[in-house]
Amino acid sequence: MEGKGKKSLNQYKGLNSNKEYRYNLEVGKTIISEKFPSTMDGFWFSVNQNIIINPFDFVSVENLYNTRTVGIVKELQAVKTDSLGLAEEEVEQQKDITVAKVAVMGNTGTKQDGMGGNISISMPIRIDKSVNLANVDELIFALGIPQMEDPIHVGVIEMPNGLRVPVSLAISYLAGPDAAHVNASGISGNFKTSYLLFLLQSMYQKLARNDSVSMIIFNTREEDLLHIHERQENVSQRDKELFELLELDIKPFDNVSYFLPRGRDGKPLSIHIPKNSRTYSYELQDVHDRLELLFSETYDPRYNLSSIIDYIYESWPLNDGSGKVVENWSDLVRYKDYPNEIITHKSTLLHFLGQLQRFRKSTMFTDKKLTSTYLGKEIRKIKAGDILVIDIAMIPTLEEQSFVVADVMKNIDQLYSIRHNLDDLSYNSSSDSNSHRFKGSEGNTAIRRPTYTLIFIDEINRFLPKSNSLGIRSAVAEQIMKTIIAGKSRNTILFSAQQFKSEVDYTLHENTGLHITAKLGTSELSTKPYDMIDESTKMNISRLNKGEIVMVQPAFRQPIKITFPRASFKRPNR
Repeated sequence: MEGKGKKSLNQYKGLNSNKEYRYNLEVGKTIISEKFPSTMDGFWFSVNQNIIINPFDFVSVENLYNTRTVGIVKELQAVKTDSLGLAEEEVEQQKDITVAKVAVMGNTGTKQDGMGGNISISMPIRIDKSVNLANVDELIFALGIPQMEDPIHVGVIEMPNGLRVPVSLAISYLAGPDAAHVNASGISGNFKTSYLLFLLQSMYQKLARNDSVSMIIFNTREEDLLHIHERQENVSQRDKELFELLELDIKPFDNVSYFLPRGRDGKPLSIHIPKNSRTYSYELQDVHDRLELLFSETYDPRYNLSSIIDYIYESWPLNDGSGKVVENWSDLVRYKDYPNEIITHKSTLLHFLGQLQRFRKSTMFTDKKLTSTYLGKEIRKIKAGDILVIDIAMIPTLEEQSFVVADVMKNIDQLYSIRHNLDDLSYNSSSDSNSHRFKGSEGNTAIRRPTYTLIFIDEINRFLPKSNSLGIRSAVAEQIMKTIIAGKSRNTILFSAQQFKSEVDYTLHENTGLHITAKLGTSELSTKPYDMIDESTKMNISRLNKGEIVMVQPAFRQPIKITFPRASFKRPNR
């Protein structure tokens, strides 16, 4: 195990505390029958007595030319020994036996004269071959990790003999261009969100070394993510060992800025107010060109609100009959000088004004910002190393929460449009001494453009729900999907989570490269979004323990089960 980013076998052994590590432990012998065939894609073996083997364990067996075929356990069955064609004396000694089905992950290959590199062997495994738990080299080979460039640690495989092996994915499989976006599903309380936060932490620590990453995190539940700059004091011994194995620092996120919605009297509308926080709000001039996002959930074809919204956008700034310019929300409520072809029915205008008045009751929509900021302005200034946490947990309506999310997404799109083919963006701020900013060719302060922008949204089903039978999405959902589809080519990567994939627009899953699944029921697993998972794995997912997750990624030939350390920032007490 020589080379960059690889550990020796002894290093792996040393990180397994309080466990007896047995190297190359034999767990059984291969069998072949009509019921239990051996093919190029899989084989069966009988499990030795007093041996515990589980689904997702890795095993290896000898093949031709001293090669090893490595596979992953998919199923376990107890069968009568007479069905295996064993000798009579063996049947008398043992009436039944456990057999395991293995899916082949790969073959270590052999060198042939005159041929460059190794030749992989796909020949089926023969009968009565010794089956061993895979060792470190075999396991890492089966996952394809040695061929991955710029690997990011994504978790740990734990074997029944006590071995722990870190799992890595190439950055191109996490953040483009080979694949992009990460989605996690699982019933509540099974740490699917915790896993995404761990993965964000792993990516941030690796990519921040080159000043190439920024993050935008939406806090959707109480104060869950309003402490990510604070250190977690009580880190378990197990988590410490896993952090060491994964070569990650046990520390919170750095350079975090919190943005809380404006409440009454300009105070934050939030359960917790971090010290390094500001409030955000919206003047009309900030969002006059995206009002369809605000009226996304209230749109009704009977009222044709889009005609008014489009008119405001195309005719901005609006002037009334006396020449007065519409400058704020209050002016817009009073404005009535729409052309007749826009207001085809009086009910259209009345409905629009009624909805506008309803939104005006929100403390986020103000005629004049005094102490708060517009999030779009902060997005346009984002630079490598920045982490923006946007709190929406206490915003009272889903419409307003959705508007905040969609407006941020639209500003991300505009940010990359502005920076198209530019390495940096001029920004006039002589007082800013942040080390990520530097002097451009004309003396202006320039912002170092992050190579990767990671976006985290929990409960994505609220903002991107399954579309109706006609396939019609809201304006908010359309904006989110636009950002997702463009993200693969420009490295703006969405990390999303929800309990059930079936509640989310299926297009998200089609554009997602890495699927994470915690424990789920069989009824949910039978729905279309899980079609990429085989039936054996689905049954195993329904039996997962808390903290165990299954990872589905094209880089791995089969779904694999991993575990991970809890994030090392402060978690509020519930």
